Amino acid sequence: MRVPRHGQYPQRPYRPALIALALLCLLGQSAAQSAVLGLVTDTAEQRVTVFDADSDLVSQQMAATPGNANGDCAVSGPASLGIASNSSSQLSFIDLSAAGAAPAPLEISNLGVDMALSPDGNFLVIAGGGALQQPLSVVDLRQQTEISTSRHFVDHSSVEFCDDATLLITTLRGRQYHGTRDNALYSAGLGFEGEIELDGARLQVGAQPNNSACAPGSRSGVVLDRDGGITSFTLPGLQAAERQHTLGGMGLSAAFDTAGRRLYVRTEAGVEAFDFDPDTGAMQRAWSQPAPTPTTYYGIEQLVVHPSGDKLYVDGGRELLVLSSADGATLSTIAAGDATGVCLAVVERGLEYIAGGAEVAGVAAP
Repeated sequence: MRVPRHGQYPQRPYRPALIALALLCLLGQSAAQSAVLGLVTDTAEQRVTVFDADSDLVSQQMAATPGNANGDCAVSGPASLGIASNSSSQLSFIDLSAAGAAPAPLEISNLGVDMALSPDGNFLVIAGGGALQQPLSVVDLRQQTEISTSRHFVDHSSVEFCDDATLLITTLRGRQYHGTRDNALYSAGLGFEGEIELDGARLQVGAQPNNSACAPGSRSGVVLDRDGGITSFTLPGLQAAERQHTLGGMGLSAAFDTAGRRLYVRTEAGVEAFDFDPDTGAMQRAWSQPAPTPTTYYGIEQLVVHPSGDKLYVDGGRELLVLSSADGATLSTIAAGDATGVCLAVVERGLEYIAGGAEVAGVAAP
C-alpha cells in the first residue's frame, strides 16, 4: 500500500499561469481548512458526536445505526470520512466535509466490534471482538464496500495497524475450539486485493489479550491482557521485550505519542502513562490517575492522543474526558454520553461546515 507519486510541475510557467495558480491557492484556502476532528460513539443514546479536537467544541451529534453496542470508530483524514460500528454487523459512514451529513449503513460479515484503519486511510479491517465464527472483514473506504473476509482463527479479539502497514491480530482460542487457549498476538500483512496473510510471527500473551498498539516507526508495540498485563515487543518478529502490570486492573486500550516515547493505557480504574523506548520496548511508569470505570470491550479504542501530544481523550463512562498528557489532570469534559469509543484525525473541512457546526453546537465543552 505505497502512495504513488504523481507528475511534475513545469519548470518555467508563464506569468499568467502563475497568477492563476496563486488565485486558485487563495480560493482553496478560503474554501477549506485543516482541522483535527474527533468522533465519539455513545452506546447508551445510540448516537455519534463529532467534535473539534483543537477547541474541544461539539460540531454535530447525530443518531447512529441502532445495534447491540455503538462502539469503535475511525476517521479517514484523506477521505474526510468518519466510521462507527454498532456490534450488529453494520458500519455507519459519516461525511465530515459537510454539515448535517447522515450516517449510511454498510452490512459486513462479522459483528463489527473493533476496527483498524490502514496507514493510508483507504482500508478498514474489522474484528468481531472475540465472538466465535466471526471472520475478519476488510472494507475499501474509497468504495465503501466489503472486499474480502479472512478466517485465520476461531476468534479475532482485536486488530491494529502499525504505520508500516503491519497488521496486529489478537486471538483467544487460536485455531481450535477446545483445549488450551492460544491467547496470542500475530502479525500479518494486507494485500492489494484485501487479503490478509499471516507472516509467521507469534507472541504468547500471559492471559486473554484485550487490545494492542504499535509505536510510531513500527519497531515495537504493546499488547494488553485481561489480567492487567502489559507486554511490550519488538518488530519485526514479535519478540517479547518486557512485561509489567497496571495499577488499575484490566488494560482496555493503549496509545502512543507521535514520537513513540510515551505510552498511555486506559485501565478499568484509570489512565496510566509510561516512558517508552520505541527501539527496545523498555517501559517505566511515569504517572497514574484514577478515572470512572467504563464498560469493557475487546479491542475498542477508549483512549487517543491529540496530534500535538498535549491532550488525551478518554472514555469516562458518562462523558468524554480531556486530560493533560503531562500528568493526567482533567482539563475539561465533552458531553458525549456513554463515550464508548473515540478517534481522531486531521481532515479538510469546508467553511460552510465550520460555520454550520459552530452555529448548531455553539457550546464549549463543560
